Amino acid sequence: MNIKHLGFAAGIAAGLIGWSGAALADGKATFEGICAECHDAADFEGEAVTDLQATISEIVNGELKHKKKLTLSDAEVAEIASFLAAGGK
Repeated sequence: MNIKHLGFAAGIAAGLIGWSGAALADGKATFEGICAECHDAADFEGEAVTDLQATISEIVNGELKHKKKLTLSDAEVAEIASFLAAGGK
C-alpha cells in the first residue's frame, strides 16, 4: 500500500471512530433521559448490540410489555443499544 492509500485509509478510520463516539454520546443522553430512572446501563454490558436493538424495538412497537411507552427512532434505538452493550462507558 502506498502512502497516499494509507493516508486515505487512516482518514476513513478516524471518521468512523468519531461517528462511533458521537453515537455513543447520543445513546448515553437518550438513555439517561428516558431509561436511567429504572435501568442501570452497566447491567447490559457485553450483551449483543443486535439483541438489545431487537428488544428495544419490540418495546417501541408495543410488542413487549414495558413500564412506559417508548417513542424512539431507529437511529435512537441503535444508539441506545450500542451504549448499553458497552456497559454505559
